[in-house]
Amino acid sequence: MDIPPELRAALRELRAVRSEKPPGERSTEAFAAWREKMAEALDALALVLIFSSDREKAVAEAKAARAEAAHIRAKLNKPSPPIGEP
Repeated sequence: MDIPPELRAALRELRAVRSEKPPGERSTEAFAAWREKMAEALDALALVLIFSSDREKAVAEAKAARAEAAHIRAKLNKPSPPIGEP
């Protein structure tokens, strides 16, 4: 079975983005930005996947990646409590 060119390209892009994962902690802006890029790659992949169950999984993974990025950014943007307060 031949893989359609658009599916091949989407898979190649997903692998490329996955390889850009920043090293270190998961609570950084760089990691959040990478999760956003993963979500975009997964959304593009979902558009060309053959089976609906695979499309649904890719969309769900993209949604989870965006939620994780938003959670990381919310924690990063949370103001620190004044000194002496918990």
